[in-house]
Amino acid sequence: MALNNSFDIYLQPKIPINVSGKLTEKTYYYSIFLIFAVGFLIVNYKPIEIVNDSLEYLNISINRSAGYPIFLHIIKTIFGSYFDPATKAIQYLLGVSGIYFFISTLKKHLNLDCIWLILLTFVLIIPYLYNQTLANVFLSEALSYPLYLTTTALFLNATISNRFKPLIISLPFLFLLIQTRSQFLFLVPIAIGILIWMFIVQKKLNNSWLLILFFIFPLLTSLGDKTYHKLVHGYFVNTPWTGIHLMTPAFFVSDAEDFSIYKSKDEQEFYKKTFSELAKKNLNIHSFQASSNKKDEVVVYTENYSEIANSTILPIGTDHVDQELSNEKKLISVDRMTKRMSIPLIINNFRPWLKLYIKNLTQAFGNAKYTLLLIIIMLFSFIKVLKTNIVEYRVIFIISMLSLLNVVLVSIGMHTLKRFTFYNDWVFFLIIFSLINSSTFNSLKPCK
Repeated sequence: MALNNSFDIYLQPKIPINVSGKLTEKTYYYSIFLIFAVGFLIVNYKPIEIVNDSLEYLNISINRSAGYPIFLHIIKTIFGSYFDPATKAIQYLLGVSGIYFFISTLKKHLNLDCIWLILLTFVLIIPYLYNQTLANVFLSEALSYPLYLTTTALFLNATISNRFKPLIISLPFLFLLIQTRSQFLFLVPIAIGILIWMFIVQKKLNNSWLLILFFIFPLLTSLGDKTYHKLVHGYFVNTPWTGIHLMTPAFFVSDAEDFSIYKSKDEQEFYKKTFSELAKKNLNIHSFQASSNKKDEVVVYTENYSEIANSTILPIGTDHVDQELSNEKKLISVDRMTKRMSIPLIINNFRPWLKLYIKNLTQAFGNAKYTLLLIIIMLFSFIKVLKTNIVEYRVIFIISMLSLLNVVLVSIGMHTLKRFTFYNDWVFFLIIFSLINSSTFNSLKPCK
């Protein structure tokens, strides 16, 4: 039998055989409720904390996107002195709602046994119980995580059912998600890809307006971001933080002589000051290699990202611009200057920049082998989607692409901390559960 056909057999729907040890649907719901209830007790036991970046959300700073500051402001307005416990409870309830909607979507459309859905629920709730502790911190991830799960569930629904309605429903969730964290712009090309696939399958251009809407969606989210800052801060600008993000890896791999690529004396002076300070701190790849530190360059970059961006580029930039400006206007000016300067600097140091980018990307998945494994899974499932009508292949392709594209975008201007990549920690689990469910444990019934 050909190798490709053997994989298809594993994912073909099996004739369910009733076995005595199978979990009933009633047990499934009790188990889900128990996980959520125990999670609530753990979350309620711990206080909500102010961590790095929290104050900027609480104070509605201009360098933070609209979603989470507005969310906190609404809670503060409604609950007043009960703000802390209310925020903790609401963040947890939003989380379990997003998880339950995601799990329910899989339960409806995939022939997964109850045990795999229960285990996946546990995996999905871990960010609330450990490490990120999403309900117990004032960070935008507390809002973006349930929004992301909801949007992903709707995308999967559209992919499996070949219906446009789930994509239409996803629009407000996607808009709010991008207004909360702009890293999720990578979902827009995925939505466009799903639409194009549906047009091909249906052999007609129904709801073509939806394709146009997704193409202009980045412009709409940008307009929403600018409108928010105009209403709240008085400036019709995008959140002024992109330039510093782009400039950070570029400065890390740059040379002392790179100031010459800029024609403006002002930009040359800023470059010289910043490069000199980074060299003193051994936070440039050349000064770092000259030191006795034997750490890999991506480790130094990751560990010191905040020192490079927030404690070097930003303060030197704000000191460099017109001192008569307000603090918000200074930040806007620094953002515009670093945006202008970043692309020429990246191009001038493209090889070392690309090397750092690839290392940063693979670090997000643990190492290059796991990254390669995910790429192989994505490509293989895509080929099977083209050749078969098995829905598991569609799901595996979409979720592996979600995981990869998130890191592809984040790695451009950020260090790939778990804070930015944990959203897809469940992907490998769902892939494994789907394969096991369809092959080794083919005697188990779907959880229906």
